[in-house]
Amino acid sequence: SEVSGLAPRIPLDGQTITSLRKLFDERGLLVFRNTPVDIKFQTYLSELLIGNDVPDPDALMIKDNFLISNREPTGAAPYGRLLYHSDQMWSAKDRIDLISLYGREVGQPATPTMFVSAVEAWETLPDHLREKVEHRWAIQHYDPEVYRKRAAGDTDVLVSTYETGEDFVSTPIAFIHPRTGKTILYVCQQTTQRIADLPEDESDELLDALFDHLYAKGKELAHHWQESDLVIWDNLALQ
Repeated sequence: SEVSGLAPRIPLDGQTITSLRKLFDERGLLVFRNTPVDIKFQTYLSELLIGNDVPDPDALMIKDNFLISNREPTGAAPYGRLLYHSDQMWSAKDRIDLISLYGREVGQPATPTMFVSAVEAWETLPDHLREKVEHRWAIQHYDPEVYRKRAAGDTDVLVSTYETGEDFVSTPIAFIHPRTGKTILYVCQQTTQRIADLPEDESDELLDALFDHLYAKGKELAHHWQESDLVIWDNLALQ
């Protein structure tokens, strides 16, 4: 949903907060066009949308050192594309419920950010696939070798390398969203290693079928960046 007319002030009134929280839980992705905000308001709004009260905005932990950039020497994802993912979906201790990005400087034509809904993917999952996975678990982790395999030789894919600091984590494939109660098809190209308790060939075949459904043509939503866009999404419900 694109939201217009939001005055980026702190604090926001209770009715505005309630309306935005409801919209965020329904849609999972909010876009605020041409909205000049600073990192403090961006952080404040992000906390509010996932149900956190912010009694003292001045006490917020501000993280202002992460940039997606092909100009800044320390910028993330400077070239290429990433495979579909939910950030840190393998993490048992540092789950990320929400991500927000702000278009500080955007040269045109700007590469879009692509989204798919893992909630919609579960709701529309064919019965024969649902029966195979609704009681199974997936092994989540980051492995650059699996990443390269999923890239299938596509040289446009950026194979990032990083240490997760955690062991392999098992999560239900039919993952229940902790805030909305919706069921999520909780597998992704980037970090789902395999399906637990299946031989490798069966696991690969089943994951390929799930990925074909998740990322089918027509399921994607492209956000075309403009300067001063504030884009906020549910990192569990969307990839």
